[in-house]
Formats: sequence, C-alpha cells, structure tokens
Amino acid sequence: MANLIEALRFLPRHYGRLARAEAHLLPDDYYSPGFITVLASYLNHKGVRQDSVAYASEENRGYLAAVGLSKALWGVDDYKFERKNAGINYSPLTPLASQDAVDLATEQINDCLRAYAKQGNVDYSNSPAFRDLMRVVGELHDNVWSHGLSTGYSMAQRQAFGKSGDHVIEFSLADCGLGFLGELKSSGMRNIESHEDAIKWCIQEGNSSKKAQAVDDWAQSVPNDFVGESPFGAVPIRAAGNGNHHQGLGLAKLVELAKKYQGVLHLASGNCALRMSHHGVMTYQALQAPWKGVAVSLTIKESSFMSAKAAEADDADNVDDIMKLLRG
Repeated sequence: MANLIEALRFLPRHYGRLARAEAHLLPDDYYSPGFITVLASYLNHKGVRQDSVAYASEENRGYLAAVGLSKALWGVDDYKFERKNAGINYSPLTPLASQDAVDLATEQINDCLRAYAKQGNVDYSNSPAFRDLMRVVGELHDNVWSHGLSTGYSMAQRQAFGKSGDHVIEFSLADCGLGFLGELKSSGMRNIESHEDAIKWCIQEGNSSKKAQAVDDWAQSVPNDFVGESPFGAVPIRAAGNGNHHQGLGLAKLVELAKKYQGVLHLASGNCALRMSHHGVMTYQALQAPWKGVAVSLTIKESSFMSAKAAEADDADNVDDIMKLLRG
C-alpha cells in the first residue's frame, strides 16, 4: 500500500524540481488517503502541471480521477462517471484554501464518517471513539488552515481490513505551510531547535503555539485571510479573528485518540516523521527529503469503535446496578 510515508519518500525523488516538463509515473499500487493528500499538497506547492503526472495503469488513473485529484488540483474534473461511492466509502479530495472551504471539508468528511458508521448491520454512530474522531477532524481542519498559511488537502476512506471482515477508516490531511518548527519559531519560541523536538512539543497536551504568540492589542485589524504587506505602513497588524474555532493544533487529542482506540498514526513535519503503532508505540524516523509543512494520517479499525460502544454500554449498566443497590 502506498501510504503517507511512501509519498514522502517518492515525491521529492520524482518531482523534486519545480514543474518538470517530463512526466513521471506514480507507483503502481493502492493509494491510501495519506498518500493522496501528500501527493496533492506537494504537486500544488511545486506547481506541477497536470500533463507532468503519469499513471502506471488505467486503474490508478481511474481511482485518482474518482477521488477528484485533478478537480482539486487543476480545476478539471476528468472523471466521466457518477461518483456513486462518494460519501459512502470515501470523501472526495478537498482543498483547504479558505475558511469556507475548511468548514465545507469538515462537513463533507464528517457526513461521510456518519455514513460509514451505519453500514448494513453495523452502527457505531454513538460510540465515544467515533464522536472523538469527528471532533478531532474539525479541529485539525481549522488549525491546518489557520497555521499552515497555504492550501492543504484532506480526505477520508473506508476499506476492508484483510480477510477478517473488519474495516478500517483512514483520515488524512497535508499542507506545505510553515510546519511545526516554523510555526513555533514564528510564535516566538526559540528554545526548540529540531523538527523532532517540535513534533514532541506539539503533541503534548496543553501545548499550543497560540499561547506563545504575543498579541498587540493596538495593532490594526485585517481580515483573517489577508496576505501581503501592511496597508498601514509601520503600524503592526493582526487578524480580525483567530481564523478557527479551536485552540492549538488538535494534535494531543489526535494522539490520545490513536492510543486509546488502537489506531495507527503517521505525523510528519520537516525532516522528521512520527509513527504510532496500534500498540501505542511511538517511533521517530529521519526523512531524507524534508517535508515543508505538516502531513497527518490516522487509521482506526471499525471494531475499535464497536468495542468502545460496548464498553460504554457496560459502564451504563454498572451505574444502573449501583443505583438500584443504593435505592435498596
């Protein structure tokens, strides 16, 4: 499977120069959401043209057309069929290019997640794990736009997990913005020097680059999406609002979610990538080609959602039993 880490290894080698004229084959493999969001963000950042992307097979081309790669990147929808499974098995690739687009992406992915939660005889829509996932999706969307200062991309997908009869849900997003270390430096933090340390700091509960950033109450207000030199000369400026509805980057909640429900998490920024296994073991690895920005993917089995729902039901039964005993 071509996942997020594979994309981080492959893309700089084959699309490392800006808008190369020659086409390069994408790997002939199954593309996970992690691979697709990194691919889209990288091609957009590098300004790669549509005709510079070649496909190893028509199956690969058709799959990326179905999830909307060309539509999201170049504004050309090259999929000629009805997307019958959109919103059922996957959410189309969505650019996070403005606050309105971010809100739309959150709505689309969470609508898709709700559809996943009620497939056939399966219903884990009231699972606490599932509710946690939907909250984290919204928080990460808002903060990637707020902190990334560039267009990011996100998507989600449901697929069978081997021959077990179980399914997994993968949610991913990526951008080519400042990255964790760049964001912390811009917020005034000078004591963190490496990308690995920046990741470790950002995933700690209670840490937020917003807290490190001083706000000048006398600064002139500009729109959230303002880019460019100050129209007020030497007078400092600040955004009229914080550009999102949450605090921090949502990463501590993401890590907690992965650990609590046996998810597999990939998180990359700069020259470092974090992987958390379904056992909760964290490992860090160096990236030969640094990733300018942030890339995240989380994969969780549906059986974990069902187990969390069952555990909550057992807790409720235990509370009922205790209350009956107290009432005598």
